[in-house]
Amino acid sequence: MNECQLVLVPNVGDQIINARMMSGDLRVGVEVKRGNESGAFTREGVCKAVKDAMDDESEVGKEVRTNHDKWREFLLSKGLEDSYIDGFVEKLLAMISSS
Repeated sequence: MNECQLVLVPNVGDQIINARMMSGDLRVGVEVKRGNESGAFTREGVCKAVKDAMDDESEVGKEVRTNHDKWREFLLSKGLEDSYIDGFVEKLLAMISSS
C-alpha cells in the first residue's frame, strides 16, 4: 500500500507464483531474473531489476509506477470492503427470499 517501488526476489513456493502475477499480470513490480543454470540470483540481475523499477525514463518503470498507483488508489478507496460485504449480504437475502 505504500508508494515504494517493488523489486521482487522470489525464492520458493508461492513467492514465485506471486512474483510472476505481480510482475507479469498486474505489472506493479519488477521481478529479478535468475542468472545462471543453478537458478541463483546474480548481482547483475538484482541491479537491472532495481534500475528498471527506479529509472524515471524507463518504459518498464513508468508502466510499473502507473499500475502501482492505480491499484493503490483502488485498494485504499473508501468503502471498498463494505461494498463487498453489503453485496454479499444482499445476494444471501435474495437467495433466502426466492426459496
